[in-house]
Amino acid sequence: MTFSDTDEGRTRRPDSAQSARADSVVLGLLPAPELPTQIAEQLADELPELLSRHVDDRVSWEVSVVSDPLTGTEPNAVEVVDVGCERRQEEGWDLAICITDLPIRNYGRPVVAALSTECKVAVLSLPPLGVTFLRRRVREATLQLVNELYEGNPEFGRDGEGVDAKSDAGKERRPGPRPDQLIRRRLTEIVSPIQRITSTGDDIVDVRFVSPKMRGYLRLLGGMVLANRPWRLFSTMKSTLAAAFATGAYALVTPSIWQLGDYLDWVRLLILMVLAIVAMVVWIIVAHNLWEKPTDREDRDQVALYNAATVLTLTVAVLFSYAVLFVLILVVAGIFVDKSFFQSILQHPVGLGDYMRLAWITASLATVAGALGSGLEDDETVRDATYGYRQRRRNQSESGSETS
Repeated sequence: MTFSDTDEGRTRRPDSAQSARADSVVLGLLPAPELPTQIAEQLADELPELLSRHVDDRVSWEVSVVSDPLTGTEPNAVEVVDVGCERRQEEGWDLAICITDLPIRNYGRPVVAALSTECKVAVLSLPPLGVTFLRRRVREATLQLVNELYEGNPEFGRDGEGVDAKSDAGKERRPGPRPDQLIRRRLTEIVSPIQRITSTGDDIVDVRFVSPKMRGYLRLLGGMVLANRPWRLFSTMKSTLAAAFATGAYALVTPSIWQLGDYLDWVRLLILMVLAIVAMVVWIIVAHNLWEKPTDREDRDQVALYNAATVLTLTVAVLFSYAVLFVLILVVAGIFVDKSFFQSILQHPVGLGDYMRLAWITASLATVAGALGSGLEDDETVRDATYGYRQRRRNQSESGSETS
């Protein structure tokens, strides 16, 4: 397998000599940039052996990865399959799997995957797979989808009449994964099982794997937050963190803050922390216009899903920032707040718990000040750090349609 680079990402292409062999099957992975591409490239090296073991060991499997920014721009399985079909023909692949980080839904139910045996193309949506063991889940799903496409096309010789079937007629072939086991049984699948639904409509999609409408919603949101990669927001909003830390350092030298932290119980401190985080999230959304409104092209449920993912992404990022700020303030308090002076102000012996209470209330006050500092950040920078690639493309598409 040889490698070449493209403008949109790293491309893996099979050797032309190998792809010309009659006993080879070329699988093309067509992921979106960023997270889908990272996962696809990690799996590309191990997929040939796995496909030989679980799908058909009579042929040699070759895997090509092409990162495509246009695949799956719209959250519709039929449109993704159409684009994937064109790209499969252009690249000369036998089968193609499109991997997107946009949620796809069918009658309100999250679609994990969909496939078309006619086009020899399947689409895999990462958000419904959740957050944990994502790479393993994508690997299992890819094996299942390839098995379904391969089984549904007699030209590949599964019935003994195709590629090199006569020479390998006596060779035992390992069975592929069962169609109803897209993802192996785990606790999350027991709570929110994935169902295989055969399409009865006129579209080109034959099979869809869907999660329950309500129970799969939380897992879908978790996957969307992971695709947005909230940890990027922490390193992007430097002005926010600088304003928060400056406020915290100033509050540490105020004896009234020491007394207030000592007076409040943990319930009030917890409430103050929650209010500070909520204020930070709301201010970022308002200051940078991150709240979406439904258009003619999208229903309200779809927009509500994106808004919920935005709120959760920001909440995770702010929580992480709060934790870092708390640790920094605790260290500074331990160094600069003299224990004897601290004790004289509080009128009782002090220990680590008192310093932690001081850092807790100070971090909450500093977070509120950081919310004001978030307004100093560039709007485009905040959106890049908050949204995943697919959602940014979607927003740009919506903006362009409104302008035109």
